[in-house]
Amino acid sequence: MHKEAGVATTSWWRRVSDEVETVGVAPVPDDQRTATAGKLFITWAMTAASAMTPLIGAILYPYGLWYTIAAMAVSWLVFLVPCGLFSEMGRELPLTALVVARRTYGRSATFLLSTLFSFVNMAFFGLNAAGGAHILAALTHTAAAPWYWIIGGSNVLLVLFGFKWLEYFYRYTAVLFLVCYGALTVYLATHHSLHVPAQTTQMQWGTAISVIGGFCILSWTYKTSTVSRFCLPADRTPKRRWYFLAPSLGIMLPNLAMGVMGAYSKEATGDWNIAVAGAHIPGWGAVAALGVALAIMHINAMNLYPATVDILVSLNTIRTPRNWEQPIATITLGILGVLLAQAGILSHAETFVTDAGELLGPFTFVLIVDWLWGLRDKHDIDSYFRPARTTAERWHLPALCCFLAGFVISFYGTHFLPAAFYHAVPLSLAGSLVAALSYAAVLFVRRRRSTDDPRTVVIETATTPVHNA
Repeated sequence: MHKEAGVATTSWWRRVSDEVETVGVAPVPDDQRTATAGKLFITWAMTAASAMTPLIGAILYPYGLWYTIAAMAVSWLVFLVPCGLFSEMGRELPLTALVVARRTYGRSATFLLSTLFSFVNMAFFGLNAAGGAHILAALTHTAAAPWYWIIGGSNVLLVLFGFKWLEYFYRYTAVLFLVCYGALTVYLATHHSLHVPAQTTQMQWGTAISVIGGFCILSWTYKTSTVSRFCLPADRTPKRRWYFLAPSLGIMLPNLAMGVMGAYSKEATGDWNIAVAGAHIPGWGAVAALGVALAIMHINAMNLYPATVDILVSLNTIRTPRNWEQPIATITLGILGVLLAQAGILSHAETFVTDAGELLGPFTFVLIVDWLWGLRDKHDIDSYFRPARTTAERWHLPALCCFLAGFVISFYGTHFLPAAFYHAVPLSLAGSLVAALSYAAVLFVRRRRSTDDPRTVVIETATTPVHNA
């Protein structure tokens, strides 16, 4: 009897452990690439529908409702193509973006970038955990401290099982989430006098689009290939436009809807957080708590998951991957994210989301140019995992210089550009375009030189130097 119980326990434990994702940064096997365009849309829609998402309505509140909606629409049009291209990158080559970046920026440079981006995603994890903890504390009339760890622990457990179970979670909780926030919207409309938020500040398109990009679509863009690598391969899906559109629509529609909710909540109650509005009404508080809990888990799973994959890219640069590294990285980063939440990262929310967009935009645009034009043998998967042998393979200076030039414009542009310019043109976009166009110019000059000099043989990778015959 005891022996049979032991066998049953072992079998149960083995089944659970077998579901823990360990693919790491390796190419996703074909039998795991089953996600469709609809699943891709739901994944990103639930990811973007965070408890913090109504904050965007409060940030843009001085511009009024109609300008806020227009800024959302323009932002989607501006960043639609980069977002779609990155998503398709993952379907064409089932690798995460930072593995692809090894041949654009160099192995050592990508080591540093992946470490940095892992920290950025971990900080977003802490930001949302902190926001969620304070909301749940208000709804349950308890202290915030335990909620940090409840939220963080729940997300760590979910992310341990990887994209397969994340997609299940998003799909099967989507309706429940919509019901909860729909009920809160009804509560707001029936218990408060609603008026269209009026414009109180002159519209600054550049500032508004930069904030929206950093808050949602631009900050998510490079992560889309981390998800789409689990989708059906591009050569098996003739209707590619739906896969191309799914991530950006999934990201922007919840931001638009919940941003409008946040603006109305601020107008009616003085607080953007619609979930807190029903805290003291019997029944509504429970609905709000459930909706907030789901929203936090939705977005934070997709902050922790890319953070794990990014740090694995760094580790894979210096050591051979091991199966246990992915779950260990998830647990470690989850703990660090909760500690950031407790340290007060929420007080820096608006600055952080804007700065993230200014960093990620130039990186994303340079990688897109290289993917479309520079990486001619881009489907040679082995080339992304070969150890670097030369300095040029470790540090691809043209790509790095273009990235840094774009970052300087995005981050420091307010110090040397006319105010009329950056109020009208989003610096995150301006810096990204400068990075992309300058790198395109580098590739163009390199091609011209290789064509003009018949003695030169070009090895067609972005990081392999030109060798003379």
